[in-house]
Amino acid sequence: MQPPTGAAAPAMEMPALDPDTLVDVLNKGLVRYYMLDCGGKSQDMCILRHPNGLLVLSLAPSHSLLQPSAPRVLEVQFPDSISEHEAFGKRGRGGANLLPKTVLADISLSDGSRIHVQAGIEGRLIELNSALREQPQLLQSCPEDEGFVAILQPKRPQDVPRILAKLLDPSNYARMRPGHVQTYRHHICGTSGPAWAGDTKASAMPTASLDAS
Repeated sequence: MQPPTGAAAPAMEMPALDPDTLVDVLNKGLVRYYMLDCGGKSQDMCILRHPNGLLVLSLAPSHSLLQPSAPRVLEVQFPDSISEHEAFGKRGRGGANLLPKTVLADISLSDGSRIHVQAGIEGRLIELNSALREQPQLLQSCPEDEGFVAILQPKRPQDVPRILAKLLDPSNYARMRPGHVQTYRHHICGTSGPAWAGDTKASAMPTASLDAS
């Protein structure tokens, strides 16, 4: 029986989304690597390698700031020498050249202490997460999503194997940090995540864009 002309069609009932299935979709294409004690004891970092070749730096589950007893993050500051040299344009020109010990962020904590987040790897700075200036708590509540620290790009394609060789894959990370199994959950907060997440059309690190300026 057809509904009367002009009558609204009955609403279609949408099936409930399985959270685990949703996480699998959002994680598709991301490869995780880890660095231990990056600049200090238990300052472990996670590097997400995106299909477009970019490397997203965030706190690892075993980082001291993500433990139950950790003090709250009150403020995140980025050094002027770094924040004034983010990349621009589609080819990522102008980004600061980073070394493993380059400080990317200075974090003030509720117990009065401070932590410096280091780059941990060599690369070119593409973007610092400016949202952390206004919402520093994202560093702890959404470390792999809205709370990521920075986006980097290897300077040259041939640098990638050397960079990855110094990092831990998930299985070795689990062995080195037992009890800190990755339980990543993408936070659905009305956004699709950082800007880098949607750029899957870019070729993986084209040579022309990685030549030193």
